Amino acid sequence: MSRILVIGAGLGGLTLAHALVRAGLDVRVFEADDGTGERTQGYRIGLAPQAMDALRESLPPRLYDLAEATSGSLTGPGLLFDEHLTLLSSDLPGPEESRAFDRQVLRQILLGDLGDRVTFTKRLKSFEEDEHTVTAFFTDGTKATGDVLVGADGGNSAVRRRLVPEVGLVDADLCGAMGRTPAADRFRRLVPGRGTMVKGPEITLMLGRMDFDREPSDAAAELVPGLPLPHRESYVRWVLLVPPDHPAAAGPPRDDARELVLELIDGWHPDLRALVESADMSGVGRSKVFDRPMPPWPVSRVTLLGDAAHQTLASGGNGAVTAMQDAVRLSALLAEAGDLHQALEDYQRDLLERGNAAVEVGKQALRRFVPVSGAAR
Repeated sequence: MSRILVIGAGLGGLTLAHALVRAGLDVRVFEADDGTGERTQGYRIGLAPQAMDALRESLPPRLYDLAEATSGSLTGPGLLFDEHLTLLSSDLPGPEESRAFDRQVLRQILLGDLGDRVTFTKRLKSFEEDEHTVTAFFTDGTKATGDVLVGADGGNSAVRRRLVPEVGLVDADLCGAMGRTPAADRFRRLVPGRGTMVKGPEITLMLGRMDFDREPSDAAAELVPGLPLPHRESYVRWVLLVPPDHPAAAGPPRDDARELVLELIDGWHPDLRALVESADMSGVGRSKVFDRPMPPWPVSRVTLLGDAAHQTLASGGNGAVTAMQDAVRLSALLAEAGDLHQALEDYQRDLLERGNAAVEVGKQALRRFVPVSGAAR
């Protein structure tokens, strides 16, 4: 039976692991972080029907039921306001059929049932192939050998840097700060539908609700006893976007950007300022994308998945959807493979077609959402 080594325990890598287990293949996942903290990749994510289908195909039924139970609705109008909460439009485009998920809750669900197939604090140092196997070497001096190695280790993928070194990342002209605010009635009214955009001078504030159908820890206790999920109340996730040439975008990094955000929205409606004042905060950050479409690479026992192959901008869960589709496709091809090389060649062809298209979708979305000033596009 083939053994698949997966580098990275994000949403894509864990979906792949479940799909491979369900297909009867041996899989081991290696993750650089220690598995104890929350990732700073955002709070809420929207998953389109294609991603829900991928989860349904990959997860054990009880884990899929738990994922569905802890998701939330993304229905209703998309609203556009100015900074004083004057309604400008009630028909912003958006994914009507998507479901909202808390990233950390979903990741914990995806870790369920994998047990010792996932090993933390394993940072990839290098890999080597021979005629029959591929071996991953880690910075702690350990190694693992398998038949295929999959780089599912995100936009800064160590696997990609060795596999396709000519492709780098560049700034995406997207800079902002993010927060998560408990969903008091005052703040729920700001997001009555699938999303709200507030357009101020040179600044855009994006709001999204995370209303859990069931509180995660309670749902897990009933549906998957023994799986620890964090207690999490519903919240409003917000992202403040500024042009890349704005002074705030050039400043030093801050762990808590609350003071900066409040300076930027000085004079805005009191409910918007209160939303920021009451938030758990992530710092200011810049997004990156590939500096060119991902080209084909020589087919070998090493391949890529998700952001490692197609780093997309965060728009409607675009990256997660594509990564989960990668996982289902790769698993199916490996499970059916009579010729491993041909299976990986077919996967790469499909990966590049869908992945490069997803990157372009994200770039188009950027033009709708990012405020423009000066040299910004």
